Amino acid sequence: MKTYKNYEREDYLKNMATIMDLRPQVEKYIDEIFENGVENLVLAGVGGTISIMMPLEKFAKKYTTMPVYLENAAELVLGTNKAVTEKSLVVLYSESGTTKETVAAAKYCNEKGIPTIGVSCFEGKPLGELLKYPIINEAGDFYSCDGDYMRLYMIVSAFLAKNGDFPEYEEFMESLAKLPEAMANTKEQVDDEMKAYANQMKDEPYHMIVGSGNLWGPAYCFAMCYLEEMQWIHTKSIEAPEFFHGTLELLEEDTSIMIFKGEDETRVLAERVEAFAAKISKKVKVIDTKDYGKGLVADKFRGDLAPGILEAVLGRLTAHLEDATGHSLEIRRYYRVMDY
Repeated sequence: MKTYKNYEREDYLKNMATIMDLRPQVEKYIDEIFENGVENLVLAGVGGTISIMMPLEKFAKKYTTMPVYLENAAELVLGTNKAVTEKSLVVLYSESGTTKETVAAAKYCNEKGIPTIGVSCFEGKPLGELLKYPIINEAGDFYSCDGDYMRLYMIVSAFLAKNGDFPEYEEFMESLAKLPEAMANTKEQVDDEMKAYANQMKDEPYHMIVGSGNLWGPAYCFAMCYLEEMQWIHTKSIEAPEFFHGTLELLEEDTSIMIFKGEDETRVLAERVEAFAAKISKKVKVIDTKDYGKGLVADKFRGDLAPGILEAVLGRLTAHLEDATGHSLEIRRYYRVMDY
């Protein structure tokens, strides 16, 4: 039986199942929030957390006419959006529970009487203590954001259902419960391929990372958090429709470009970049979520949950890239090292 770096199927599925155990708590929170009245939904984060919230903004806007705002936590506390009031629900997220900007946003909301719900992965950390509706759960994969997406989809889908926008909520939750198995299958399916690709890409001086729709957030996160912050690799993340407005002029025969293709309405935008890139570069890597995690998530929700499938692929790439470069993901020069 093959073994995988920092991944064991049984333990992974057991841990991810604890996320589904949060459902009664989340639904209770959402019921209480709606009793007090809600006028809009605010997803607030910074860095990695705002990037993982991007697919949830797309998800919410697909199903509701209620205003949905994606806000940078550092800007939120400056009062830049007057629609954020005591009738908003602000969703916050910090894996460590200590992210400076997110903690400040929680304090700001408390001072303004704005209800907050969110996730910290560790007990006793500032964010969990500041949230009005705290969720504590650390299940996931160090090399990817799949657990983060699971928790956020649970919060936002419960919100949509309570608002009367999501009659398919129960069916969706069945697919969400099956997503960890689909992600586990994907991790195992792609491991050898991602190991080979990690060794192929490790010496490239520059990468373009392209995503569209609900895969733009994962593209931004992979470029920023994993390649730039954790590996010090020069990277440009680009939304697929924006690629043809500036960035295309930098594409050359030897330029490394990764294109993430999902299963939502914006797939055609990623395909357009793929068709163009194939004419220019010899270093095009396409990751298509259609190729993975089949037979578990209902077809009607595969587009919505594609970020989880993509994360399963990228998690294995990240694990092997760490070995290929010899650069630990734990090493930083400035982040949480210097004061700024």
